[in-house]
Amino acid sequence: MAAAPQRLAWLDLFRGLAVLGMVWTHSAHTFLDANLRDAPWFHELDYYHGLIAPAFFWIAGFVRAHVTTGGSKPAWPAAKRLLMVWLIGYLMYVPWQALLTPEAWKAACTVNVLHCLAVSGLLMLLAERFVRWRNAVAAVLLLAFVGLQKSAESWHTGVLLIDQYFSRNHGSWFALFPWVGFGMAGFLTRSFWSGTLNRGAAVVFVSGALLTFAQPYSPWPGGEPEFFLERLGWVMMAAVLTACVADRISAGTGWLRLAGRESLLLYVVHLLLIHAVPLPRRPLQQIIGSTQPLWTVFLIFALLFGVSLMLGWWNERRRVRVRQGRGGAGSKSKDAS
Repeated sequence: MAAAPQRLAWLDLFRGLAVLGMVWTHSAHTFLDANLRDAPWFHELDYYHGLIAPAFFWIAGFVRAHVTTGGSKPAWPAAKRLLMVWLIGYLMYVPWQALLTPEAWKAACTVNVLHCLAVSGLLMLLAERFVRWRNAVAAVLLLAFVGLQKSAESWHTGVLLIDQYFSRNHGSWFALFPWVGFGMAGFLTRSFWSGTLNRGAAVVFVSGALLTFAQPYSPWPGGEPEFFLERLGWVMMAAVLTACVADRISAGTGWLRLAGRESLLLYVVHLLLIHAVPLPRRPLQQIIGSTQPLWTVFLIFALLFGVSLMLGWWNERRRVRVRQGRGGAGSKSKDAS
């Protein structure tokens, strides 16, 4: 039986950095004064905001390929987690206070990053079933979801629940094209880089640099492959740089690693705090609006991240206690027998 692959601690740090950037991005786009968001400096900053989602997809693919490198794993436990992520994505957009309004169905069908992450993960599980050919299947999926992005913008079935996955033209925040490609790219990257500081790391970094700087800038949402390749290049370079420094800065980054381990909870909590929790009768988004100077947005961002991180810490401690309780119960039953 093949040995289980070693856990890569830098991946938690990389995901934690992405979570930090995600909370900042949502805070800035929700609360920063609209006039400041039109300034050239914010447009430049927004380019880097656009690297956060690709990083999440790439990490998801790399992690899944890493944990199954030593051999295949049962698909159902992972599928259950992915289906739960998919369900959470829908529940977050259901207009619970206005279910009978004409716009309720449209809002409930909105596709966001969680939907696309869940579908990406399910497609990775499908690729794994091909065992020796799994990388070939992942490569085909990557080419399909990147190459068909422009065509998918005109796809239309008449069923909103389906059409939202094709492109943002139907009202979704994200679409499967080209975002699934980032997940498949991470999955494939693990086939020639083990995640440690070796020759493979240099190959990934240099490849990322070539993808980023050897082609023209492509804005989001781009309809051409350049958008995908340029963002993928940045993510690959960032992954290697994070792997290089993770051990050296481990003493001061435990909170970021925690955020990475609890990324789903932090994602849900900070969005609920912004858009859903009534304070007292309206959510924070409506109470404050796009009216704040930069320093106030930083303060709001810090509070949102801090509260979300505290809940993440509590959830991790809760799961540890549950595992310890199960272990203790097992020992007692073994003693009794």
